[in-house]
Amino acid sequence: MIHARPLFASVLLVAAFHAHVAIGQSVSVDSPDKNVSVDLNLVNGSPQWSIRFNQQPIVTDGAIQLYLGDQPDQPLTFDSAVATTSEHDSTWQPTWGQFSEVRNHYREVVWTLKPKAIDDASVTVTLRVFNDGVAIRYTPGVKHKPFSDRTGFSFADDFTFWSANGEHPNHGPIKLSQWKHGAIQMPMTIQAGPNVFCAVLEAAIYDQYPFSVHRAGGATRFETRSKPAKFTSDESNGGSAWRVITLGRSAGDLITNQIAGNLNPPLTLADASWIRPGLALWDWRAWGATAPDGFQYGLDMSSWKRFIDFAARKDNVRYLLLDANWYGPEFDPKEDPTTSRDHLVQQIEGGKVVRKPAPDDWAEPIDVPALIQYANERGVGIVLYINDHARKNFDFEETLATYEKWGAAGIKFGFMATRGNAKVRDTRKIIKLCAKHKLVCDFHDGPIPGSGDTRTYPNYLTREFCHAQADGKRSFSPETFCTSMFVNMLTGSLDMSNGLYAIKDAEKVRPRIFTKVNTTVVGETARNLICFSAMATIPDIPEAYDAKSDLFSFIEAMPMTWDETRVLNSQIGDHITTARRTGETWLIGSACDENGATLPIDLSFLDEGKTYQATVFEDSADTHFETNPEAYKIHTESVKKGDVIEAVLAPGGGHCVMLK
Repeated sequence: MIHARPLFASVLLVAAFHAHVAIGQSVSVDSPDKNVSVDLNLVNGSPQWSIRFNQQPIVTDGAIQLYLGDQPDQPLTFDSAVATTSEHDSTWQPTWGQFSEVRNHYREVVWTLKPKAIDDASVTVTLRVFNDGVAIRYTPGVKHKPFSDRTGFSFADDFTFWSANGEHPNHGPIKLSQWKHGAIQMPMTIQAGPNVFCAVLEAAIYDQYPFSVHRAGGATRFETRSKPAKFTSDESNGGSAWRVITLGRSAGDLITNQIAGNLNPPLTLADASWIRPGLALWDWRAWGATAPDGFQYGLDMSSWKRFIDFAARKDNVRYLLLDANWYGPEFDPKEDPTTSRDHLVQQIEGGKVVRKPAPDDWAEPIDVPALIQYANERGVGIVLYINDHARKNFDFEETLATYEKWGAAGIKFGFMATRGNAKVRDTRKIIKLCAKHKLVCDFHDGPIPGSGDTRTYPNYLTREFCHAQADGKRSFSPETFCTSMFVNMLTGSLDMSNGLYAIKDAEKVRPRIFTKVNTTVVGETARNLICFSAMATIPDIPEAYDAKSDLFSFIEAMPMTWDETRVLNSQIGDHITTARRTGETWLIGSACDENGATLPIDLSFLDEGKTYQATVFEDSADTHFETNPEAYKIHTESVKKGDVIEAVLAPGGGHCVMLK
């Protein structure tokens, strides 16, 4: 069930006071709970900042270099500054998310820097200090010149970090001093002590291509770098994206951190009721699979109808994603994205997709508008693939208007060709046009990372900002999953395509699964809960889920939007346990690396005085991701607040609990 969420924010407290700051003196601000402290300084005309968390230095004297111009060579220098401080406390309700309500509580400094050079512009530095992080952004006084920054993260010690790596396994763990590979892609997750974790990321990306982090002259000194840009979008309000460092006492705290959403503009849609989170079936990875009755799945009407009929009888399975080639060869610029293809497609050795002439007695020619009508009559939405060839060679808004007229639910956008700042602007244009035509979006193939932007544009349900399972000719490892959750997922909703149920020899019988998938069937089930996505694409055929319908009941219970989320166990690259609540039902999922794990699931968060029925889905004693991935067992027991369930996970495996 999807819970309706009010589209307003209730302000609890807004207070402000003012202070003038002399040159060279520091501006200091603490978080509301006093556990985070930030100092701003002008040193020889150059701004700096320092950050402490629970009295431990995180960033020390990080240089903030600000530039005007397309090819900046010298940073601006300043000879005066005025600071205004204030405190803000409010709550807002996401259209969907990990929580049904989010608190936005911070103390803010607005620091206006006056330049030394007459021709240079003033710059306003806005700093917000939350109980669980710090955010900083820059607003230049002139709007007609490109602006850029190099925000210094001079870390206080030789911390260990992990970072994103496109569609490949993440970097790390590695010491800051040992990094030798150039740019570090965001997010960058750091362990600064046994109980001190932080992550560097970006929020509210609207005008400027996302920054990367580079070494800045020392073993632990790094700085952001990004392309100069003019800040012209309405959402940016004339300022840069936010440079953010989130903070927590555990790695799991970084996952539930809500600062990025807090830094984005509120929802602008007058009506968001048409935006439905949910699970999506997917034709692409299933292509080539054979059902027990001998039916072979393809990209065709009879296969798509099988998917739709299955979704229609399952709770929360709301979509079918039609991937590439439904309107013709995906990279052919002449293929009209509003016309169903008039031919068959087949896969040849190596997974290459080729055109095959349709037979004279073709029983069910491709008719996507008719398919959408068939799906809508059964309460299932169709998501249609499209890419940049079709966007640029045909009238894109007319294409989206056509999809709306057909009754399509959304688009999956692949292979955007534009780069740099233009890629950010093009992404926003697509999302806005989709919202205009009531279409949800899923971006793949190197998308812009999430930045809390789904607060403003909740029709942007998910994106493939990760090493997705069985993607291309790679399949990620259990360790990669247990790293990605603490790195890539910090950007927001991820389309990782977990949920393969017919695991054994899948790479031998399905041409679009190119290599062995290293997982167990309970691990696949748990990963769908742990990996937050408003639209999770599950890659198997209906018959595989029906064959394990008792286990699939856990996935089927996921609404993909939640009232509350907790991370109960967290060790980067090793294991994770996540609990999510909708109404009075809790779902708990655990996953681990190749070594297996035994994890305590502490139920102290349950309501006092209530007894819960726990259905436990777990790996069997002989389950192993390499040799016996599909063995599992299920049992029920009664539990209450304070009980501890011992979760035993096979190598590469998982563990799930449903509490009612």
